[in-house]
Amino acid sequence: MKMTHLLIVVGLVCLIAGIILAVRTPHTNDDLTNTHNVVCKDSVTAQVSPRPTVQADSPSARENDENHKKGIEFERYVVSRFSKKYFSLKEWRSDKSSHGTYAESSTYPDMELTFTLHGDTYRFAVECKWRARFDAENKLVWSYKDQMERYNRFAAEKNMPVFIVLGIGGIPSNPAEVYVVPLASINREELSQSWLKNYSHDLSKNMYFDVPTQTLR
Repeated sequence: MKMTHLLIVVGLVCLIAGIILAVRTPHTNDDLTNTHNVVCKDSVTAQVSPRPTVQADSPSARENDENHKKGIEFERYVVSRFSKKYFSLKEWRSDKSSHGTYAESSTYPDMELTFTLHGDTYRFAVECKWRARFDAENKLVWSYKDQMERYNRFAAEKNMPVFIVLGIGGIPSNPAEVYVVPLASINREELSQSWLKNYSHDLSKNMYFDVPTQTLR
């Protein structure tokens, strides 16, 4: 009988001790909350951190950057071929973009100029393209369909002639050959060297706008 009473007392003591311990222990999930906070923090960091170095420094990224630099160098060369006495540079567009977002004007020809002679002013646009060489069949792809359509649409909407200035060989800042082709004369993306010879520019001379024919030479 005494043993039974003793066990009952011990049981009550354990029960009371358990209740006290439960009351003193906060009913929160601190460990889970802390873990959740760490995960969320890492996720936000991943969202705002720069692109991985490997991707930013990938061969395609470096190639695009190099091509962009060459394009700018050739544009500067072309600008230098226009005498300030007769020509004024009205627009020189940038190809800047961010994650596929870019200004609509960046799809237009590279630059717009005016030629003034005897008090009359004529406006036209120029798209600059530099290529290292012709291919094995003495041809080159100067553009693509959508881009050609945009240039033609620009010419129609702005009511001004557009000229494609092609630099071939040498370096962008000093090409071996230059061709000045009216966009209106081009109906294909691929041009042959033999066809381009009709539009060869004399490297010893500056660019000149021929008023009677409305062509750039």
